[in-house]
Amino acid sequence: MFVSEKVVFVELHKTGCTHIRNALKELLGGEFVGKHNQVSSDLFTKGKIFLGSIRDPWEWYISLWAFGCDNQGGLFNRVTKSNFRGLGWKNNPYAAFQAFLFSFYRRPKKWKRTYRDVNDASAFREWLYMMHDQEYCHDLGEGYGTSSLSKIAGLLTYRYMKLFCCKYGEIAKMNAISKFETLMEYEKENCFIDHFICNNNLESTLFKALELSGIKLSNNKQAEIMSMPRKNTSSRKWEPTFDYDSDSENLIFEREKLIIEKFGYVAPSLRN
Repeated sequence: MFVSEKVVFVELHKTGCTHIRNALKELLGGEFVGKHNQVSSDLFTKGKIFLGSIRDPWEWYISLWAFGCDNQGGLFNRVTKSNFRGLGWKNNPYAAFQAFLFSFYRRPKKWKRTYRDVNDASAFREWLYMMHDQEYCHDLGEGYGTSSLSKIAGLLTYRYMKLFCCKYGEIAKMNAISKFETLMEYEKENCFIDHFICNNNLESTLFKALELSGIKLSNNKQAEIMSMPRKNTSSRKWEPTFDYDSDSENLIFEREKLIIEKFGYVAPSLRN
């Protein structure tokens, strides 16, 4: 998370958030307070403006998988290694204990096979179906498998709701949601992000978000930010029409429907 005098940026994984937080640091000073973490309750009492980042769900899953093919990322480490570290014992001991119990049934070798080749679309789709199979949902960690949301939504929506819609770090009500209509209502009532930065137009939406927050950048500053190199990218650029077939494309449409509808994302097969 990035925190400055006026702006708080909440980081959603694999949405260009490292690049955004570095740009904000360059522009506004401020400080980094953890990463991919929920907003602490005290920040809501100081009149700050909240920014969040988002990404096309079809591209998000390719990026998450490709990052794992490079043997990187927390998700990759959780699903492919037989250890009990990184389960969140400090932040949520109950969820960590449940993850510990389910870890005995984890199949790291099967997960590892899905990361065999970053250019293998069939490996990606095999991974994708495991990601959305209730048999494997506890392997993903983060409390996802124990949440009722895992039955109706994917990991992207779960992380989105956890980071952007749990204002005081409380997730019990969110975890109890088991119907899509309830999920939509909850998001509408509880999302506290004032402006979103979209990965596919990262710099322009960042500048727009800052302008709407009352922060005007000079042309030189904008050019400086646009020249900054990206961080934490995978070794392969994605091509959704190669990685997805009709069934896997529809799977994402069903599981990430909230984000697709809210931000107007279009399935790969329907793009020009």
